[in-house]
Amino acid sequence: MSSAARTILITGFEPFGGETINASWEAAQRLDGWRNGDYAAVVRLLPCAYDASVRELVLAIETLRPEAILMTGQAARRSVVCVERFAHNLDAAWAPDNVGVLRRGIRISRDAPDWLEAAAPVTAIVRAIKEAGIPARASTNAGGFVCNHLYFAALEYLIRERRAIPAIFVHLPATPAQAPANARRLTAAKAADALRAAAAAMLAAAREEGAQ
Repeated sequence: MSSAARTILITGFEPFGGETINASWEAAQRLDGWRNGDYAAVVRLLPCAYDASVRELVLAIETLRPEAILMTGQAARRSVVCVERFAHNLDAAWAPDNVGVLRRGIRISRDAPDWLEAAAPVTAIVRAIKEAGIPARASTNAGGFVCNHLYFAALEYLIRERRAIPAIFVHLPATPAQAPANARRLTAAKAADALRAAAAAMLAAAREEGAQ
């Protein structure tokens, strides 16, 4: 990677719930080193654990100093790519994370509002994914598990540190290998195409804002 390249940080999660793969990592890892103009993608695998995922994301932000952040997760019950507009200040899971922590009905941050909205261009991102030939929609529910927890913590961190870094969370359907008899699935190659389209839309908006 050129030393002059700007960075877009892309994250995916490790498998959870007894599975051997996670759709988000299957797609995200395909973007490592991807270039878009003067930007280069750096991909990081995050643990499916509440506290550890936040720690590792913050470490990556502090180390890489990215100018955009694209977080991804798996939503096996969804049939289209979902671009999350909001992160909610609530953990409401019915299963523990990968280190055995169960958080049900617990606020993520005591002093923060009930929800935080992405500063990234959600509508443009959804449109770009659709134009790539992949079904997508904007979502207002990032769930109650580690995905939403990470998303809320990331947005809160960026606000607290006064870092004007666009950040978005994208949920991906399961892969055919995970759900062979389920129509709600998306190949890793198609999911990676969706992430490239999402990243390109984010970077186009960042360039436009920087030119103003």
